[in-house]
Amino acid sequence: MKMIQLAKQLWHKMMIGMAITTLCVMAPFYTSAYTPAFAQSTSETSSEPESTHKDWAAHTHGKGGEKQCFITSTPKQLKGEYDRSNRGPTRIYVTHRNGSRNEISTYAGYRYRDQSEVIFKIDGKTYKLYIDGNYAWAYENDASKMIAAMRRGKNLTVTGISSRGNKTIDIYSLSGFTAAYKAINALCPK
Repeated sequence: MKMIQLAKQLWHKMMIGMAITTLCVMAPFYTSAYTPAFAQSTSETSSEPESTHKDWAAHTHGKGGEKQCFITSTPKQLKGEYDRSNRGPTRIYVTHRNGSRNEISTYAGYRYRDQSEVIFKIDGKTYKLYIDGNYAWAYENDASKMIAAMRRGKNLTVTGISSRGNKTIDIYSLSGFTAAYKAINALCPK
C-alpha cells in the first residue's frame, strides 16, 4: 500500500515538474504574434532610446532580419474614475519590423474588456482599434491615415474599457512625434 502511495506522489510531482517546465519553455510562444518583442513581458521598453524628440522616443530592438524600430510615448494625463493602483503603466507605440511598417498599438496597463474597441481621437478625428488582451491595435487600412493625423496633430486621446468595466481616458502629446517618426524611418528604411 505504501509503495502505491509513494508511486502516486512521485507521479504527481513528476507531472507538476513537467507542467512547469512546459510552461517555462512554451510561454514565449503563446504571447501574441503581433506583440512587439520589446514589450511582450511588460509595457516598459527594454532598450535605451536611440533618440528623444520632445514627448516621443525612438528605439531599436534586435539585429538583422529581426530588427525592429519603434517610437513610444506615455500619457501626459490619465482620466477616469478608477483606482490608479490597479493599473500598470501605459504606452503608445508605432513600430516598423520585418517588412511591416506603421503598426500602431497601445498598451493599456490593464486587460481590455472582451469584445470592446478602443477609441483613438487625434485632434477630433476618431479611429477604432481592436483589442488583444492588454493591447489595442490599429486596423491596417487606417494606419497611414492615423500616422498622417498624428504628424499634423497636437493631442491624442485613447479611450478604453477595462475588463472590470472602468472607462479610462489617456491623453498623449504629439509634440515630437514627426521627428521621432522620421528617426525610425531612417533607422529601419524600407
